[in-house]
Amino acid sequence: MRRIKALVSIGLLAAGCQANSSSLEQAPPLPPPAATADTEVPVFVTAICGDCHAVTEDTISPNPQAPGFADIANSPGLTRETLVTFLSDAHNYPMQMDVDLVEEDIEVIADYMMTLQSDEYAKTPS
Repeated sequence: MRRIKALVSIGLLAAGCQANSSSLEQAPPLPPPAATADTEVPVFVTAICGDCHAVTEDTISPNPQAPGFADIANSPGLTRETLVTFLSDAHNYPMQMDVDLVEEDIEVIADYMMTLQSDEYAKTPS
């Protein structure tokens, strides 16, 4: 949790250092990046989840009982909403999974995991 707070603090500090001039023309907001398999894993996702789960495609989870993120993302019927609900409500058991996630973290994790969905997905052998 401290790592997340540190990363957020650094981001806020960096944002505060940017020039803000009313004479500069404001660019329209960019659309969110397209979901691709090569989307970079957010640092805190690796820090929080990577000890147990494979957080990238074609890797094996360090904990054989923890499914890889690609396996989860490609589960039949999974939607972003069902994933957010799971991460919000049901992820705090058993004790090994007792991870306190704030809403913003849940949103980032779910968005990243959804980039791993693929029509050509094949489960990585254990």
